[in-house]
Amino acid sequence: MLFSGKQYLYTKPGERKELSCPICGTKCNVQRNCYGPTCFAEAVGGLGHLHDCFTCPHRDEDWHHYASQLIAQKRDCASRRVRELIDLDLQETLETHSVP
Repeated sequence: MLFSGKQYLYTKPGERKELSCPICGTKCNVQRNCYGPTCFAEAVGGLGHLHDCFTCPHRDEDWHHYASQLIAQKRDCASRRVRELIDLDLQETLETHSVP
């Protein structure tokens, strides 16, 4: 099972060899066999478990945050035409940064 946070992707240890960023498609960096919380509830409760942590190497870059915001806006938008415009902005952002 894949757990997704805003900046991280979590899986059970060894469940995935590699993952691509859901924002830009870049191959994620991985830290294996981490112990700790993977969600807010676990963190508040002082709980955790063993997991692999995948992170996009671009996650701290402004364009990546912008692309993430575009995806969130698209998901919440009812208008087909506006979603198409958002797609154009997203495509331009990713192409400008040489991301397929």
